[in-house]
Amino acid sequence: MKSILWQATLAVLLLYTPSVVRAQCSAATTKTISYDTTVYGYGNAEHAFTFPKFNAALGTLLEVNIAPEITLNYSFQLENKELIPISNYRVKTYRDDEISSASLLTPLTNNYQKTYGPYLLLAADGLLGAGLDFFSQPLTYVMNHVKVNYTVYNVADFIGSGTVKFDYTSTTSSAVLGSINNLFNGSAVDTIGFKITYKYCQVTMLPANITTFTARKGLDAMVDLKWITQNETNTRKYELQKSNDGLSYTAVAQFAAKAGAAETGTYTHQYRFQTSDTRKVIFRVQQTDKDGTVKYSPLRIVDADNAADNRLLIYPNPVSSAATTLMFSNTIRGSWQVCIYDVSGNIIQRYQFNNALTGKINADATLKRGIYMVKAINILTQEILTSRLAVQ
Repeated sequence: MKSILWQATLAVLLLYTPSVVRAQCSAATTKTISYDTTVYGYGNAEHAFTFPKFNAALGTLLEVNIAPEITLNYSFQLENKELIPISNYRVKTYRDDEISSASLLTPLTNNYQKTYGPYLLLAADGLLGAGLDFFSQPLTYVMNHVKVNYTVYNVADFIGSGTVKFDYTSTTSSAVLGSINNLFNGSAVDTIGFKITYKYCQVTMLPANITTFTARKGLDAMVDLKWITQNETNTRKYELQKSNDGLSYTAVAQFAAKAGAAETGTYTHQYRFQTSDTRKVIFRVQQTDKDGTVKYSPLRIVDADNAADNRLLIYPNPVSSAATTLMFSNTIRGSWQVCIYDVSGNIIQRYQFNNALTGKINADATLKRGIYMVKAINILTQEILTSRLAVQ
């Protein structure tokens, strides 16, 4: 049994053309695993859902489906305080749901609204809660088992040991149209079912003869990779592959078994890889034998965790519609003051968002076609985020 250390450098790598490898499955090999739970509330709440991550030993994770199911009931009382009848009172009920997680690139959002009315309410009669100037709506469905589906294809953060956590925020509110001189009181009850489904390609090949495969992040964004092969033969080839989404893999480097090896043995391979990624990176080793048999090592996940810059995420950008979304963070809520500047440094729009992960800004007539600077200041920490906004 021999042990030979290969320090791979560009000088000894085989020449090759990098390629992207995507998982392919037949219907017979595609499987799913689901987890679900249900919570109850009063229309405005924050919930935390925690589920196991996907075990990579089961196969290749293709996609993650996140599927909340929302039932919302709402009741309200409306009383006219005008001295004249109002014939077109309407009540708009709004429902906003937001899902955030360190495993999501951006929060998932869903918006829903329902309008009640119009109602004819006579002039105020001085009797609170009674009379023809008063209307009471008992609990009624706003949303009745409404299913919302999100499919996530960047699955890197869902793979591995441990758990994945989702923060779910529900907000229910109302607006009264027809007259501002009224008394209004509304209340809600809701049920949220939360389901996560892993769709994966079942393992169809035997594991490679690779043991002790490790990937560790070092200094200066360097990742040190090391694996040991057993029963090494001189006809075997190896390819180190990386993925940012857990689905598509790109070749990083290729290796051949030790040239001229006349006997089998155990060998140690090492490679240093510099990454510019700011999120998780998944590595695996592809082993190809003389007869074309392809096998894979276990996956190894490295959290690149490069220092985040101070850029503000805006989507869509460029924007041509009436609104676009700012993302301050996908995990930590804060209160932000946002200003939009033209190229001369003049403030064109100003906003404030409280306890927010995201915010919407209007690309209306005040923002003519061109480039603008968006600056967000955290009111508590004074953290500053900036980005350019292009208006088409």
